[in-house]
Amino acid sequence: MKKIIKYFIGILFIYFSLCFATPFNTYLRNRSIDHQINYLSRILDKGYDNELQSKFPEGKVFSNALLALSVIYFSEKKNCNNEKYNAIVDKCIIRLQSIEARRKFSSQMTPKYGMFYNGWVNYVLTAYQKSKLFANSKIQNEVLDSSSVILERFERAQNNEPYLLDSYIGSYWPADNMIGIVTLKDAELRKNWLDTLFNSARHDSGLIHHAASNSNEIRGSSSAMITYCLCEMDYENLSYYNNQYKNIFVDSYLGLELVKENEDGSNHMDIDSGPVVWGYGASATIMNIKTQACLNNTNAKITWAAMNIISLPINVLNNKYYLLNKEPMFDLFMLWASVEI
Repeated sequence: MKKIIKYFIGILFIYFSLCFATPFNTYLRNRSIDHQINYLSRILDKGYDNELQSKFPEGKVFSNALLALSVIYFSEKKNCNNEKYNAIVDKCIIRLQSIEARRKFSSQMTPKYGMFYNGWVNYVLTAYQKSKLFANSKIQNEVLDSSSVILERFERAQNNEPYLLDSYIGSYWPADNMIGIVTLKDAELRKNWLDTLFNSARHDSGLIHHAASNSNEIRGSSSAMITYCLCEMDYENLSYYNNQYKNIFVDSYLGLELVKENEDGSNHMDIDSGPVVWGYGASATIMNIKTQACLNNTNAKITWAAMNIISLPINVLNNKYYLLNKEPMFDLFMLWASVEI
């Protein structure tokens, strides 16, 4: 019996050691990412994005966008053209442009279907166009045409004077506008739209607010996303903005960075925050990994390693999933974060 217990403890030690080492070792990291891509692309091909749509307001769009972006960024980091990755991204884009993906968004809005849909779809389309992977896409013309249409929607909407565009009729979210701004080719429009976003915020810290309903409310998850977008566009005051955000929301424990969802540290949670435990939000903490990795903060790897351990990953038969295969949206966020570290 003692031998069995020793073997069991030894296996657990090896398991948790490999989980922690994954982001620090190139082979383990690439294996982890590739196997996650295999798993997530397989379940989305089988229609799991439709099930996510029933759980989250934008589940179909968000799941396909995160998978496509992860594959694009991973292929760029590996400097490889891979037909498997091309096929995954092409299929994600086809699903993003489907009637089912647009069903939750009104065609009567400006821009048509709103900022969440247009922002995330064009984020995928523009990232794909910039990548080496795009050369082997089977839907190049569709990608170019669709991106041109969305950029034209943005320019037409902002033709007279920049203002913040709605995600749904009568309501906007700054993070959705930020995603759209990242995709712009017009530098002047980008600057004017970004200035409008900053000028609309009312929090003393200077951080951009979470929702139009309260220009003084900031949240950990959206602040992490907005900071990442600023990193993507090489914002000149990025270091200051990141410090302001971290001072309010981020607590560090021996390099492990946990992010409060609410400024007051409360456990209030909603569809945007995901689970909140002891004031720390799951979505905010994982999004912060990607944000800090973009800023070359080495703590991002430590935090991802810790999340990799506590989420009990199963990595077998070229597939990797978390939380006993129960929450693939968590898997998508972890994948999107991992391609940045």
